[in-house]
Amino acid sequence: MVADNTLSRKNFWIMVVNSTAAFIISYLFIFYLNHFSIIFSAGMFEHSISFDFSRIVYHVAPSEWTPDSVKVIFGTGPLLVFITGLLAFLAYSSMSEDAEKVKILLLWISLNALNFVFSGIIIGIIFKIRIAHLFLWMYFNDSQLLMMAMLGFFGILITSLIMAKRIVFSANSYFNKLDENNYPFFILAQMIVPFIIGTVLVLIFFLPQIQITETYIWIGLAMVIIISSILISKMDAVYFDEDIKETTFSWPLISIAVFLFFALRIVFNNEILMNW
Repeated sequence: MVADNTLSRKNFWIMVVNSTAAFIISYLFIFYLNHFSIIFSAGMFEHSISFDFSRIVYHVAPSEWTPDSVKVIFGTGPLLVFITGLLAFLAYSSMSEDAEKVKILLLWISLNALNFVFSGIIIGIIFKIRIAHLFLWMYFNDSQLLMMAMLGFFGILITSLIMAKRIVFSANSYFNKLDENNYPFFILAQMIVPFIIGTVLVLIFFLPQIQITETYIWIGLAMVIIISSILISKMDAVYFDEDIKETTFSWPLISIAVFLFFALRIVFNNEILMNW
């Protein structure tokens, strides 16, 4: 069994650092997957654009926009992100009983991807940005837009219900069982604190031009984590394997997170013009 010192302050922060690194990688991966899908989709319609680390500017006259271009440019990104989230969810589920620490990356990719889509629908409709352009060009009335916003809200709730049990099985990287004694330690170190620190770091990454979506999208993920945490707290004790667990830093995750954080910010710091 695991020794009592697994609940030490040192091990707490090791878990926090590992999970925060996975959060940063997953968030930037999802963000730039959507970012570049828009860029290359615009190229399909020969729409000139410029972009940097956080925003895209369209050098397109209003008369040049067509229903097809709007659907492809603003719909491809969320679709790719949603598919990526599902694939990450399936990959994580298939290895949920493995003790590899790197699997936390798949969990965060799934969480950030699904939140990006469902919260993005709500934020887009409220502020008339991104995917909302797709709905507006499809001539959705107010009732239909409300239904889409409700779809986004229920998507967040369903994600919370589905992911609760998956979050539990991420504990087997550090513990032989999860019960009322180590649950607070686990949920804080693996999910809540990394989410808070990761969100702050992401906002710092996008300074000084934080976009509307990045300003509010964390709210949906906060709901998922809170609801999942409540559901997990009501579960019976979960027993994993009897192997001895080691709480160690995941240096591959940490190295990739640090590299992406600085490299992406430096490479895309200046605006790049794409004349397709």
